[in-house]
Amino acid sequence: MATTQQNSSPHLESARRLLDELSSDVTANADTRAAEAVAHSILVLAEQVAAARLIMAADAANGMAAQH
Repeated sequence: MATTQQNSSPHLESARRLLDELSSDVTANADTRAAEAVAHSILVLAEQVAAARLIMAADAANGMAAQH
């Protein structure tokens, strides 16, 4: 059974770095913190969707290999 491992999208990595920079800014106001929280939630969701897509693709590849 072949398995594949793929790194996160460069876009997700960039978003993660930007959020890390924002979260370390001690001068950020409440609106910035609220936007940061929303962005973090969206990033987590995007990472989960990416992981689910990888799992689905691996399952499809394994299913096709089993048919041959």
